[in-house]
Parts: sequence; structure tokens; C-alpha cells
Amino acid sequence: MKLFNDKKDDEFTAELENHAIKDSNIYRLYFLDYYRIGYGYESKERNVGITDWPFEPFMLPENMMKEDAFKVLSYLTDYLEKNYNLEECSFQSVKLLNDFLNIPRFGFKKVNEDNDEKIINLYTVVGRIGLFKKSKYYSSYFEWYQENVSLDEVKEIYQKIGLDFTDVIISKPRILVKENTSQN
Repeated sequence: MKLFNDKKDDEFTAELENHAIKDSNIYRLYFLDYYRIGYGYESKERNVGITDWPFEPFMLPENMMKEDAFKVLSYLTDYLEKNYNLEECSFQSVKLLNDFLNIPRFGFKKVNEDNDEKIINLYTVVGRIGLFKKSKYYSSYFEWYQENVSLDEVKEIYQKIGLDFTDVIISKPRILVKENTSQN
């Protein structure tokens, strides 16, 4: 007996395309996990489960270009996943990155914004990607994450906006931030 219907395989292997980024200066990390629920789900169309978790909106550091900010966020994501042994693209990874945006020296500023039309969502999508392609969110999807961003690249980004970036030191179970001890 075959447990999975071949028609559903494309739900896991779907290719995502970038869409235009709207003009706004407010961003938000957004975690989505699409899955099927129930026994014999391959024959049902209304058995989709979704973890739909928007985080708090934020603004980029002053004078930082969005492409550079995406590199910084990508670097921090990789750093956190590696140092906390988190699964890539997991809810825990996105939540911890969101928490890091509260560290003042990174320059990101949380804002109160309830109007979804003014927010650019930075999606992390897992599970049945093909179901995401059919969702209301897909038309605003773009790939913000960039692999293998180096510490030197992040330092250069911060230098361009007149700030120093010192790396994060993680000491379980809490997070310590290495302070810049050089004097100018």
C-alpha cells in the first residue's frame, strides 16, 4: 500500500520565485510551516495545517541599504543556528533572530505598526512549499536570505554607515555581546 500520493510530491520540491519588493522601510520576520494533517491525507484537499507566525515589525539601521541588512540578518541567522545547534530555518532560529534585533548596537529598531500594507515580510518557509505557493503570502515572497555571509562583509556593511560591528559571543544559556574595547 502506498502511503503518499505522487501528486503531493511537488508540495515538497516546489521552486519559489522572487516577487517585487514593495516600497517601505518597515520589515518583519515571518515564519510559515505548511503541513498536512490527518490519516490518509493524500486524498483530502482541506487538511492543510499552517504555523503562521509574524514577529514584531522593525526598521533597518539608519542609512543601511536593504540588501546590506539582508546580509547582516543572514549572517546572524547562520551564526545563531550554528552556535545553538538549531535546525536550519526552524521556528527557534527565526525567534532567536527576532530577539537579537532588540540588541541596540545592531541598529535595528522595533516599531509599532499594525498596517500589513506598510510591512515587508521576510519569510522563512518550511514544510510543503507547494502549498505556500498557493497561499495569499506568495505574491510578496522574495529570497532575502544569503548563504555564507562572512564576518568581514558584515563589518564592512557597518563601517559604511559609521558603526563598528563586533561579533556576538554566545555563552549558553544566555547571550553575551562582545563589547568594543578599542579606543579611538
